[in-house]
Amino acid sequence: MSQWLSFTNQKLYQARLLLEQSRRETGNPALAEGLETSGLYLMQDAFISYLNELATLATYRGEVSSFSDLLNKTPLVTGEMTEIRILAEDPYSWLSAFLREAETRWRPGPAGNPQAAGAVNVIAVAQSDDIQPQSWWQHLSDLIDSQRENRQES
Repeated sequence: MSQWLSFTNQKLYQARLLLEQSRRETGNPALAEGLETSGLYLMQDAFISYLNELATLATYRGEVSSFSDLLNKTPLVTGEMTEIRILAEDPYSWLSAFLREAETRWRPGPAGNPQAAGAVNVIAVAQSDDIQPQSWWQHLSDLIDSQRENRQES
């Protein structure tokens, strides 16, 4: 697990650096968007790495590539997994919004840019504009930290 733990931490750190630079980048919108997108991808890497931490704790020795993969492959569903499942299934949660955004960013055209296609963005309507990648990063980091702390206390 220690390999996954340090890898998760590394990806969270790199994502934070890119997202902070994205916010500071005012002269070049394309660079700001590229930094933000890269930050989102690193957050997604950190999330998948954290899922592998959880898989190891649940005695699964292979790798998982998604949350559904984790649930399908691990012999034990832990409290941490249940908390993530609740967040992932809630269409208005930060995790759900983050995962949707990370999923759509890799697609070309309208699917990769819902605003350009005039698509309805459920999250934008349901939540305030302060839910941005930096906020998602903070929520993800807090979730991972709190779940790790709870395990240490047990």
